[in-house]
Amino acid sequence: MNKTFFTLTAIVAVVYLFQHSPAYADDKAVQVDEFGLVEKVPAQPAPHWLWIFDPNFISFADGRAHLIDGDSGRYLGSLNTGYVHARLNFPPSYREIYSAETYYSRHVGGTRTDLIRVYDPINLSLIAEIKIPDKRATTIPRLHNTTLSDDGRFMLVFNLTPATSVSVIDVEARSFVGEIEIPGCALVIATGGMRFLSLCGDGSVLLYQLDKHGRLIEKKRSQPFFDADKDPILENGVRYRNQWLFPSVEGLLYSIDISGDELVFPEPWSLLDEQDRNEGWRTGGMQQIAVNAAHGLLYSIMHQGTADTYEHAGPEIWVYELKTKKRIKRIITQRVAISIHVSPDEKPLLFSLPDTEATLDIYDGLSGKHLRTVRELGVTPFLMATPPYKLKMNQ
Repeated sequence: MNKTFFTLTAIVAVVYLFQHSPAYADDKAVQVDEFGLVEKVPAQPAPHWLWIFDPNFISFADGRAHLIDGDSGRYLGSLNTGYVHARLNFPPSYREIYSAETYYSRHVGGTRTDLIRVYDPINLSLIAEIKIPDKRATTIPRLHNTTLSDDGRFMLVFNLTPATSVSVIDVEARSFVGEIEIPGCALVIATGGMRFLSLCGDGSVLLYQLDKHGRLIEKKRSQPFFDADKDPILENGVRYRNQWLFPSVEGLLYSIDISGDELVFPEPWSLLDEQDRNEGWRTGGMQQIAVNAAHGLLYSIMHQGTADTYEHAGPEIWVYELKTKKRIKRIITQRVAISIHVSPDEKPLLFSLPDTEATLDIYDGLSGKHLRTVRELGVTPFLMATPPYKLKMNQ
């Protein structure tokens, strides 16, 4: 009896204190949302907006993309993106958003339908659907499962059945153009104009040129530029000006120069010194590296482990000057990072997703100071991208 009395007394005391606390008073003052009210996202994206892509590993049929304001941590909106969501694609104008999506008639089974769904970035509402072949790659999401031409007109979708090919879609005409076979190669990476490349299993790349209608004109394969057996690259590369950058399992940074008519493969350089290698440091994670265009900085997730741990999260993010190829900072993360991204502007924010919880850590991209954490962010956030942003400086 006494035990029950004291328990009830404690509960009443807690409730009383809670109701009379300033926080509780503030909560009571919040107005109830008006029914049917539809918010709009500003038409001009800010440099610190971030799209986060969640394939939802708990329920693959229910992927989602989340839009966050990095400056405030405010949640701006989301899109439902279907089965095994990979990423969204943004044209330079940002007047539309394109998403390659898959649906089944019985949610987890039945008739399959693959589509390019076109969204309004202001209302986050569906504008159009474009039917594509039911074969898009539904793999662990990769940044380069889909891409857009630099002018935003043509979208390419990587297919895996397990034969590999690429679907070409004219997003302006809302039509499927055709399919390109890419045997032994995978993914789609824009290389300027109407050119695209795919990475191949022997360490080479397959480059293909399209005409103004999106039809294939030429397809040619390069010599291998990395050793796929001894030191394979990690395929979630990032673009910096006219180069694509890819880290390797053993800590080298490989690049593809796309500025000329022919692709050029500069000599790779090491992200690690002798002491780093002796201590077992290496690049890891899923979205392993990021580049800030304004300052020419490369960011890389780092962890200690053997070669087969190249997808492991890391407790540090290392920062390099691309001009000097020197490391200038080591950032200790709040939570081990599985994916990172950085805004392109002069005052960059560094974004980090951990591998154990649905949160986003945000850092000052120059000092490395932790600024804020956004919690309860979907189910399994995995990859990130920023909307198009034009730098206010000469690059």
